[in-house]
Amino acid sequence: MEEPPPLTPEDLEGIIWQVWTAYLGTSPTVSCIDDPPGTDAEITASVGVAGAWLGMVVLRGGLGAAAAIAAEMLELSAVKPDDIQDATGELMNIVAGNVKSFLPKPSHLALPQVVVGRAEILWPGTTLHSRVMVQWDGHQVTVELLEGKAPQRTGTSAITVA
Repeated sequence: MEEPPPLTPEDLEGIIWQVWTAYLGTSPTVSCIDDPPGTDAEITASVGVAGAWLGMVVLRGGLGAAAAIAAEMLELSAVKPDDIQDATGELMNIVAGNVKSFLPKPSHLALPQVVVGRAEILWPGTTLHSRVMVQWDGHQVTVELLEGKAPQRTGTSAITVA
């Protein structure tokens, strides 16, 4: 019998709503979507998960949305590019930490990675677990949970120390 997914798309919606409410002071509209992300993302922030579960938590969006995240999180009226990178990375770290609480133990988080600029960022060996659209105060981003597969070992190896 196949195990149920450790986290449902509805769980991801709830996590996003709670994080946006707590850290950005807004009540977003969060909805599951099946459409693939467009290629117009100007910023991509991701956090890897490794251990008993492998995958990525990914935010994709425009610089305007990322600047709004930074301004609210850092309580600034004007933000610099470094502020935008730091805040979006930290927001994804918070989301990933909440996602991790649903995952099999032990699971560990990597440091956030943020790519600024239009680029089609892919994670080979992963499949889409769930994707949500997040809309608030005229801004929009997508947050994805990508599931990876453990590498297959084809034999055993041993190291002998003399």
